[in-house]
Amino acid sequence: MTKYIGILFSILFFSASLFAQDDPTLFTVEGKEIGVEEFQYIYEKNNGDKADYSEQSLNEYLELYTKFKLKVQRAKEMGLDTVAVLQTELEGYRQQLANSYLTDKEVTGRLMDEVAERMQSDIKVSHIFIANPKKGDKSDSKARQTLDQVYIQLQQGKSFAELAKQHSQDEASAKNGGALGYYTAPLPSGFYNFENAMYNTEVGKSSKPFETKMGWHIIQVEDKRPALGERELSHILIRSTVKGEEVPGAKEKADSIYQVVKNGADFASIAKLHSDDKNTSAKGGYLGFIKINQFDKVFETAAFALANDGDISMPVKSKFGYHIIERKSKIDQSDVETNKKRVKSKMSKDDRLTIAKKSLIEKIKKDAGLTENKVVLNEFINKLGQDFYSYKWKVPPMQDKELVSFNNNMSFTNNDFANYCKKNTRSRLKFSKDKVIGAAAMELYDSFLDEIAIKYEESNLEKKYPDFKALMREYEEGILLFEATKMEVWDKATEDTIGLKKYYQENTSNYSWGERGEIETYQIQNRDAKTMKKIIKSIGKWDSSKLMNKYNIGEEKIIEVSTKTIERSSKVAEGLTWKKGATSTPDASNRNFTTVQKVKTILAPKPKSFEEARGYIIADYQDYLEREWVKSLKSKYTLEINQEVFNSLIKK
Repeated sequence: MTKYIGILFSILFFSASLFAQDDPTLFTVEGKEIGVEEFQYIYEKNNGDKADYSEQSLNEYLELYTKFKLKVQRAKEMGLDTVAVLQTELEGYRQQLANSYLTDKEVTGRLMDEVAERMQSDIKVSHIFIANPKKGDKSDSKARQTLDQVYIQLQQGKSFAELAKQHSQDEASAKNGGALGYYTAPLPSGFYNFENAMYNTEVGKSSKPFETKMGWHIIQVEDKRPALGERELSHILIRSTVKGEEVPGAKEKADSIYQVVKNGADFASIAKLHSDDKNTSAKGGYLGFIKINQFDKVFETAAFALANDGDISMPVKSKFGYHIIERKSKIDQSDVETNKKRVKSKMSKDDRLTIAKKSLIEKIKKDAGLTENKVVLNEFINKLGQDFYSYKWKVPPMQDKELVSFNNNMSFTNNDFANYCKKNTRSRLKFSKDKVIGAAAMELYDSFLDEIAIKYEESNLEKKYPDFKALMREYEEGILLFEATKMEVWDKATEDTIGLKKYYQENTSNYSWGERGEIETYQIQNRDAKTMKKIIKSIGKWDSSKLMNKYNIGEEKIIEVSTKTIERSSKVAEGLTWKKGATSTPDASNRNFTTVQKVKTILAPKPKSFEEARGYIIADYQDYLEREWVKSLKSKYTLEINQEVFNSLIKK
């Protein structure tokens, strides 16, 4: 498939844009209309910053694009769009694209938009938390039941703070009425539901109970503010206590150090000398980037209050001691597009992707009018025995009956589901044999429904997403162009020996050798300095056979010589005096041998033979055939350009 991708880019036509039906027609090929929006998108896509809409630039690109459309017209006339192998090729492309399209379009794209928007705000929350009594218990747990009762009391008007103190199992926040402080998106993996509740609950209101990987929560949103973003910080810590004992003069020391750095002393140097934070002092006090709710509140307040890069705080006291904080930089979270770039790489590892994909599947099922025949499903389940948990299980013989349908235009049978079960052996084998077979089959059935829902949605991508339809059109035209060009140009150029030789004879002057030389390369095994000097000196005076006869005595091969012909313009000739008998500077970079080159003979320029120039001739002949092909297409097909529309695109 990659061969077609190369063609797509080489002819500059790749596009995934939706083109409006009412946009003006720029040109037609045999009556087929190509609109301005299609042309503009492709022109800008492939010219980038050079898309200046000058008359010259537009004319050059219009020439390229009309040639492309003429070739596609020829390919269709040749019937290439009906060739089975090419249709299979296109379907392979479609499947590759569709597999990721829904996730990228409906899940990842939406999640990136969502989290980037959320990152603009910090949310102050309190919560009531009950841990799950049993890991993996997803239904009717004691934790859920407890929070349901608490939620009822909240609806009756009872104080959130008081209920948090009474019921929350988060001891640290419970004593403060459940107060957690400010948080901002994205929360860590496993807390997407918490984040959703934060941003979807009005200030002053409480959420319904929801679950995270830690247990069950109810939150109350206390406040919402523009996001503070992140700060890059360094600090100097002067501990006020050591092992529970007060450190005399700690405040005075901190004040003194503050004055020193305030008066211009290098912050990093002072931190290395005086900071009691041994984790950062060696790095000049560098803490890196911090977000809200990561550090002591006093420290955080002072850090985020610093208005400018380079500002230094007065000593502030936390539970660790006195901090002098330097702001190095700020990450602003007010720009949505910048936020998207920051979170993109993290998205694939976040549980929100799984949650959102499941939500998408449920939406597909609902919108697609999913209907199930539970009678047929139960008939299948009743045929299952204990061998269902074995890799030896075989699909039982069944009359084909409709099991699931979507909008009455796509359906799947009991045998489709049975084959799904057979194919997913690993899923069947993971079940404990103590598990009721019906329950195991239903788990597989739920997975089957998810898979066919995605398959249904993928089958309708062209109808639902015009941009996907446009992209598939471009793939199709790329495949057609490749095959037509292969038949009309490339194959002819390589197989038409008579045409190639005729072209060579008419253009012999284009295929000539420049001035060349026969270059001898001597590899000399390293010896003592005196011997090496003598051998290297002899290379310039003697021919290679005389030199080897003298030094290659017996089986010992001190000198090896190879010869090749190179053009004077070759990189191999760089640094070599272009004169018969000239030698290069000895290269002793290899510990075992020294290399010397010698110009043995200078060869005058002369024409290349047909075989010597064959590769160049084929390439030039292809270009010739391409030009002739385009010329014939222009005479064969009607190409009409709307000059008025074209002129309207030109920017003076």
